[in-house]
Amino acid sequence: MKKLKKLKKSHIKILLFTLLVIFILVYYIIEVRIKPVLASICEVRARIIATQAINNAIKTELQKDDLKEQLIVSTYDNEGKINMISTNANIMNILSANITANVQGALKGLTKQPFSINLGYVLNNWLLPDLGPELEYNIIPQGSVLVDFITEFEESGINQTRYKIFITVTVEIRVISPAVTNDTYTVS
Repeated sequence: MKKLKKLKKSHIKILLFTLLVIFILVYYIIEVRIKPVLASICEVRARIIATQAINNAIKTELQKDDLKEQLIVSTYDNEGKINMISTNANIMNILSANITANVQGALKGLTKQPFSINLGYVLNNWLLPDLGPELEYNIIPQGSVLVDFITEFEESGINQTRYKIFITVTVEIRVISPAVTNDTYTVS
């Protein structure tokens, strides 16, 4: 009877030890092999979502002719030649506010962006990438939008200067999934 109890205890200890080793191995595989791949895939998807929202917002605002025409102010001398070119700060602020509102509105409209990835793809299984169950993930767009203008002067010829205005938009997107949660900053 005592031998049977000792045998059962040793089997239970071996079973518990085996389960612990398996748990540690699974955790190691998730942390080392799966999590970095998922993080990069989620980041790429988040950048695509943010870039589409930014491009649509800028396109919508720049199609409005009334703001574009008022953005650059030219000052003329007595002979009718351009004396000075400057930007209208008020119009730049309006443009910035409109782009920010459009991007935030587009991101708010995207409550959850679900996608799935096969486990074989995540494990870099080149032979059978479609092998295994599909892992479901969501990208939840949230955060802030920052719009800024960068101006640049460039020589364009004799007594000519090209004046460029760049719009930079930075969007913060949080990626939420069972294995990965991180922030992605997208600049366009």
